[in-house]
Amino acid sequence: MVFSVHLNVQLKFYNLPYQIKFEMLMGQLVKNVYDLVDQTVLENYGKNVALNQYWVKLMQIYLQEESITGMPIQMGQNERLFDTDHISSISLDKGLRAISNHNAKLENQVLYEMQYDTVINNYQTTDIDYLVKLAESFGVKSAQFMNRYQATDMETNLDKELQVLSQLKIKQMPAYIVIYDDKSYIINGLPKYADWLDIISKISEGAFKPNEVVFDWKAVSRLLERHPHISSLELKEAFDVNDETKVIQEMAHHGLVSKRVKNTVFYKKPQVFDMT
Repeated sequence: MVFSVHLNVQLKFYNLPYQIKFEMLMGQLVKNVYDLVDQTVLENYGKNVALNQYWVKLMQIYLQEESITGMPIQMGQNERLFDTDHISSISLDKGLRAISNHNAKLENQVLYEMQYDTVINNYQTTDIDYLVKLAESFGVKSAQFMNRYQATDMETNLDKELQVLSQLKIKQMPAYIVIYDDKSYIINGLPKYADWLDIISKISEGAFKPNEVVFDWKAVSRLLERHPHISSLELKEAFDVNDETKVIQEMAHHGLVSKRVKNTVFYKKPQVFDMT
C-alpha cells in the first residue's frame, strides 16, 4: 500500500503542531500468489505443495517484519491468507474501499483491523465472508457492502491507482508520496520517526518543527477518537514514552478492551470492531 502524505491539511502527526493529511493508494501486494511460489515445485508437485512451501516463506517474511518494526506478529496458528481458492490480495483492496467508501479517517481504521486480523488473529482476510463480517462491524450492511464491492467503478479505480504507481516507478511497499505546496517526493521503505521529522523539515525548508508531547489520558483519548484500536507500543512511540511498561500501567485504568500479544497490549474501545 502506498501512502500519500499531504502537509498542512487535516490530521495531526503525533507531536507536530501542524496539520497533515494521509491518503492511500492501493498497491495490490499479491496479484496472483502462484507468481510467487517456486515454479519448479509447482510444476513437479502441484499447487498445494507449492502453496505450503510459500506459506512457510511468507511466515518467515512476517517474522522479519516483526524484528524491524517491533510490532508483534503471530502467524500459522489459524487460517492461511492464501490457498487454492484465495490466490490474490485484490479482495483486500476492494474490501477496504467498499467499507470505507473513500472516507480517509475510516479507511485508516479499516486497514488497521485488516492488518490485526491477518497477523494476530490469523483470519483469512482475503475471503469475502470475512470482509462482509468486517463491514458489518463498521456499520455497513452486507447488501450495501456487496453493491460497493461489485461495482464496475471499483475495478476501474483500482486500475487507475496501479497506473499511478507504475508511472512513478514504485515497485516496493511501503512507499510514500509526500506532497507540499507544488513539490512532491517519493520515499521508499519504512522511515523511522526521526527520519520522518528530518524529511518533513527538509521538504518544508524548516517551516515545521515538532513540539514536546505529554502522555496523559486526555491526549490518549483524543488519539483514540481517530485511532480506536491501538497498541501500547504504538502509544509509546506516539508520545515519546521511554518505557512501554509505563503505557501499559496507565492504560489499565480506563475501561478499554485489551489483549496482550507477546510483550505488547492492544487496546480498543468497548463494542468497537467486535469480530467475535
